[in-house]
Amino acid sequence: MIRSTDIQPDTYKGGAYLRRWSINENGQAVCVEDAYPVADTEQATLDAQSERNANIKFKLADVEALEKARLVPEPEGDVPKTFTETDPEGNETERPYQAWAEYDLAQTTIAGATDLTNAFEVVRKGKPSETLPVMKTVEETVTDEEGNETTRSVEVVDEEAEPTANPAYATWQSAWTSVSTLND
Repeated sequence: MIRSTDIQPDTYKGGAYLRRWSINENGQAVCVEDAYPVADTEQATLDAQSERNANIKFKLADVEALEKARLVPEPEGDVPKTFTETDPEGNETERPYQAWAEYDLAQTTIAGATDLTNAFEVVRKGKPSETLPVMKTVEETVTDEEGNETTRSVEVVDEEAEPTANPAYATWQSAWTSVSTLND
């Protein structure tokens, strides 16, 4: 997976080509379009692509920070938020416990995430299927090694029923509509 720090430099082969970064439907930064040959491309086109590349890198860094922040657990137990430290002269300083400082910083990152960053996070979880199969319960007879039969209920796909709309797809589609603007 390409990270935001992997996006630079934009040029390669001694500056002869400019990469054309974009975001795919799974929220990954990709270079699927041919790079621009710098010598044969108008400066305005190169400038616009460089700006697009920088924007993708910046937005990707934002969503990576959000994803990392969501992984920070709240400290457990009776861990106080702060402790008092006394220096050799007897001066006391109140300091936060590291676990709480990390948690509070993570919560600040989460609370400060923009709508686009939150949408980007949804897209990076992957594109879900548009529909879900309809399940039904059927009875199944099972015979053990001794020849005893038992009946159990199992869930199987109802092949005769029309699939239902997947609500996760609608959420993803709304998020993708926002995130795909990074490719413009």
